[in-house]
Amino acid sequence: MNLLQTSSETRADRSIAMNHLQEASTTEYTVTKPALRVFLVEDSPHVRDLLLDFLNVPGEIEIVGYADNETESVAALLAEPVDAVIVDLKLREGSGMAVIEKVRRSNLQPQPKIIVFTNHPFPEIRNRAMKLGADYFFDKSVEYDSVRSTLQDLHEG
Repeated sequence: MNLLQTSSETRADRSIAMNHLQEASTTEYTVTKPALRVFLVEDSPHVRDLLLDFLNVPGEIEIVGYADNETESVAALLAEPVDAVIVDLKLREGSGMAVIEKVRRSNLQPQPKIIVFTNHPFPEIRNRAMKLGADYFFDKSVEYDSVRSTLQDLHEG
């Protein structure tokens, strides 16, 4: 009798275990991606504040730092790699073009996406920025939304 009880208890235990395994295999798990880490290279405090407010999306886009000149920007980017950099071309000291060139010539791995955001959207400037390694180029006067949607696309990746 003991043998029969053990045998039926074992079958029942196996049946319960199989049900749990089947439930576990059909359960969906959502994996949350870490926020996209973004650095701003912008010398205008007003524009920088607008970008900080407009672009920061908790859990998606995190502005991790900013600088208003070439030297500080390059030093910060080489010290703490990020996923994306938004670069103004005209800076308090140095230039955004030099920031692009120095980041692209660095040994950062992976290289960040570089988004130029400028008041100087002329074709020759765009071509030069892209040749130096910019991934995107937007006009400050009309393309704020494009910068944000590009960052969201990069996050969704």
